Amino acid sequence: MLENVIGKRYADALSKSIEDTEKLDGVLWSLQGFCSAFETQPDLVRFFAHPGISQASKTQMVQKLCDHLKAGDAVRSMILVLTERKKVLFLRSIANYFEQAADKRLNQVRVTVSATAELAKEQVSRLRDALGRILDKKIIIETRVDKSLIGGITLQVGDTVADASLRNRLSILKQAIEKEEVV
Repeated sequence: MLENVIGKRYADALSKSIEDTEKLDGVLWSLQGFCSAFETQPDLVRFFAHPGISQASKTQMVQKLCDHLKAGDAVRSMILVLTERKKVLFLRSIANYFEQAADKRLNQVRVTVSATAELAKEQVSRLRDALGRILDKKIIIETRVDKSLIGGITLQVGDTVADASLRNRLSILKQAIEKEEVV
């Protein structure tokens, strides 16, 4: 709960501080780079969480990370503020909320498509075009391979999931048969 409140507050502030919508993707990329660094380097998390490490050392580490990730001034400033306020460990939540804020400003939607095999570029393109017409937004598609589906696909748009998989259809059929047997 606290993580969500903090994440949303900082993400909204960062989004509002960026007037040029063309810079939103770069900022999101930088935030995700920081999140990846924290997720792949547990020592980095311990470093920022440790109360015995000076603020100056943490600030210096932020500067090095920003230089390495080529993060812009907005991200650099926010990470420094988060470090100073001991909130840098909420970065994943902030990045997630920032992605939502950026998508809203850019009138775009992220869709996760899961299928039993890699989809062809033409299939992804047709799906993107169809969803774009339906939702009247720019569609960003991420594809995943899920062998457990047996056949068909699932689409996830935000919290909504459209399940057109064979596994789901078989499950519905099984429920219908079980219901008939009970009657």
